[in-house]
Amino acid sequence: MTGTITPGAYLKRCRQRAGLSIADVAARVATEPQTSEHQRGKWLELIEADAAPASFRTVVALRLAYRFDLTVLAQLEAIAQGADILAPFLCRICACSKNDRCMDPKGDECCWVEPDLCSACATPPAASVVE
Repeated sequence: MTGTITPGAYLKRCRQRAGLSIADVAARVATEPQTSEHQRGKWLELIEADAAPASFRTVVALRLAYRFDLTVLAQLEAIAQGADILAPFLCRICACSKNDRCMDPKGDECCWVEPDLCSACATPPAASVVE
């Protein structure tokens, strides 16, 4: 990816890629102590806006609700904390990575058509030019 997205923006794009709304995820994630789905939804919105931290327990709960690459999330968090490391290569639209590929409309794993664009997000669908 040419620019670095925040950890919250990454989680949001992965949730959207899974076709889930905030309410969908709030219904799937349990909290301790128990809170209402509405409160969980507000909390998830704060996490996706990088206005509230996601604990390890929260990350695990979110990972059970939808797919994302834990390594990518850790890299993005390290960058957000000032680490001088390379940003992971992500699709600029859906935030998939080479280790967490999304599916195209035919059900095949995507491939890279540009350095920051996967074949599933290319319009019209394109052939692979970058592996």
